[in-house]
Amino acid sequence: MKILNKTSIASVALAEVEVSLDELKVYQTALSLALTTLSEPEIKRLFGATKDELEGITEDVESAISACSQRQMEPAFA
Repeated sequence: MKILNKTSIASVALAEVEVSLDELKVYQTALSLALTTLSEPEIKRLFGATKDELEGITEDVESAISACSQRQMEPAFA
């Protein structure tokens, strides 16, 4: 993982990062495991987020994986 840029908007810290597709898949697996095995209070305690927020983050990671996977399937020369 490489941090490209850091900024803050209001009270939200943002980071622009470069990650591999394999890293994204690990994040997706870990988040999915947490969602299926932890109770809502455990999710809140460990992640500082609600179950709904964690589900949204998981969907974002899955969308990023899908976008990267589709891009890899495009021909190199169009």
